[in-house]
Amino acid sequence: MTRLSNASGKHSANFADNCSRYIGSFSSPDTPPQSRAFDNQGNPLAWLSENKLGDAHPYAPYQANHITPEYGQIKAEDGTPLDYILYKPKDLEPGEKRPSITIVYGGPGVQRVDKSWGRKHFAQMLAHHGFVVFQLDGRGASNRGKAFEDHLYRSMGRAEVVDQSAGANWLKSQDFIDPNNMGVYGWSYGGYMTLHMLAQTDLYKSGVSGAPVTDWALYDTAYTERYLGSPDPKDSNYTKGAYEDGSIFPYLDGLTEDLLLIHGMADDNVVFRHTVKLMDALQDKGAQNMRLMTYPGEKHGFRRTSNKIHRDRMILEFFVKTLGE
Repeated sequence: MTRLSNASGKHSANFADNCSRYIGSFSSPDTPPQSRAFDNQGNPLAWLSENKLGDAHPYAPYQANHITPEYGQIKAEDGTPLDYILYKPKDLEPGEKRPSITIVYGGPGVQRVDKSWGRKHFAQMLAHHGFVVFQLDGRGASNRGKAFEDHLYRSMGRAEVVDQSAGANWLKSQDFIDPNNMGVYGWSYGGYMTLHMLAQTDLYKSGVSGAPVTDWALYDTAYTERYLGSPDPKDSNYTKGAYEDGSIFPYLDGLTEDLLLIHGMADDNVVFRHTVKLMDALQDKGAQNMRLMTYPGEKHGFRRTSNKIHRDRMILEFFVKTLGE
């Protein structure tokens, strides 16, 4: 095999039917997405979208403040190397300790730590407000092979917690981190993981859970039964504990940290009932640590720009207040 792409970053290719040419896509932490036609030897033919950073580029006003992240690996409990990405504030001084926010996902079929341009703006925003931002792809993430992803099979909410705990312990040992002011944030499966990290560990001071799955019996059957099997104990495809232990509800006694819960009320992916059930359970326990923001008409991915701004500002101000920055 011959490697055709060499620039450090994320590459993809779409070949013609006869494999004589391909359209290559590329981006990196410092290069916005580009598309170019190549022959099958990797020689460039023509730009489709050079998207070059310059004075006329939409990102130009922000380029001077762009933060290039750091990448590295830590070891899971079983010795498996896990990839991380780290953003440090530009004004971080030697010897200074800062609060941190871990952005978590953790579910199957998704890779969050890569050397691409995409999905990095939220982390940049948090870092510019003084937080060290950390993200780890634990066992279960995609593009590491089937064995790496299989840790979640019939067992969600377990290996991910172990791996994210390893990441949190590594993070708090760094000399630029305030170990008493660490927060965690996630959306969708990341919202689910935020709840588990708060409830199953004492590593974080506060967390924000967006559109979380709280009970897998309420989620889309095509996705859930692919990984967890049947929820019916009488079914031969049922695995004891897969649904019960994967739910957040057995761990609610440990969810004592400040929590901001966010959900779009028209979400047709993780339906609003997940949050309703969690609210009811926490209220029944008399818990006073939960704050709630719902968005009428919004689905799983917010559509309205004003609501996106409102949501992100609420998350930021919540962490500013709870992590003492």
